[in-house]
Amino acid sequence: MSDKTAVFLEYKALLFSIAYNMLGAVADAEDIVQDTYLKWMEIETLEIRHTKAYLVKMVTGKCINHLNSARLKREEYIGVWLPEPIVNYDPGNPQARGELYHALSIGLLVLLRKLNPVERAIFLLKEVFAYDYYELAGIFDKSEDNCRQILKRAKDNLGKDARRYEVDVKAHEKLLQQFLQAVTAGNMEALIGMLKDDIVFQSEGGATTVTTNGQRLGAGLKPVFGKENVSRLILSVMPKLYQLEAGFRQEIIIANGLPSTISYIGGVPAALFSFEPEDGQIRNIYIQANPEKLKQFLI
Repeated sequence: MSDKTAVFLEYKALLFSIAYNMLGAVADAEDIVQDTYLKWMEIETLEIRHTKAYLVKMVTGKCINHLNSARLKREEYIGVWLPEPIVNYDPGNPQARGELYHALSIGLLVLLRKLNPVERAIFLLKEVFAYDYYELAGIFDKSEDNCRQILKRAKDNLGKDARRYEVDVKAHEKLLQQFLQAVTAGNMEALIGMLKDDIVFQSEGGATTVTTNGQRLGAGLKPVFGKENVSRLILSVMPKLYQLEAGFRQEIIIANGLPSTISYIGGVPAALFSFEPEDGQIRNIYIQANPEKLKQFLI
């Protein structure tokens, strides 16, 4: 292993984490980290004084360019877009996937899509990775005051959601168990009581559908709002999945650092369920059912 490779590997986890949290896609993040490595191996590094900052600047710039080039494609995407989940990432587990430095929850990744690429990058580096303004100024070739203004604009765009959610994982798992019990029992009253009045349900299916008892079930093209509407939707779909002849199996896992469920139909991953809590209730529900984004769950 060359010295340059060893230096790069020291920061690879951080670089992947920045790229993943910027893009919400594992393969794209891996491609950008690999491109950064190849570029790193080509350049003369003797005069680089701050290697970490240099590499972070490289990977951040590549992410911004990628997001700008993908803008039109995202605008033409049919239905709801949700990020690709990271499987079995648990920040409290020393045996968790070693290449991960920090993976945001699905809810926060969805939230960041409100920001333009530069706002997203500065928000992530300052609020998540704790970079100082003088470091941001060097990474983005901007003044410290300009970086402050961009961060303020990002927070204004996010509104009250700009704060990071400090989630109690045990309480999160307990709420998840209660949710599953209510759904299994078909208990509408219990389910409604767990949901915030302004809850939003979002699902991505990648045009994939499941057929059960002659009915086709697929992800909705638009979000569903309100606890009554969300409750009815959940209780109309989940019991049908349990009745699938091919066999429906569900297990609790850690995805993006939080307890979630992965459902299998006939041994094939069908959907990842995750939610965002607030004040002991469920604020947002996310269903990722796009098979292209569930490949890592294949068993």
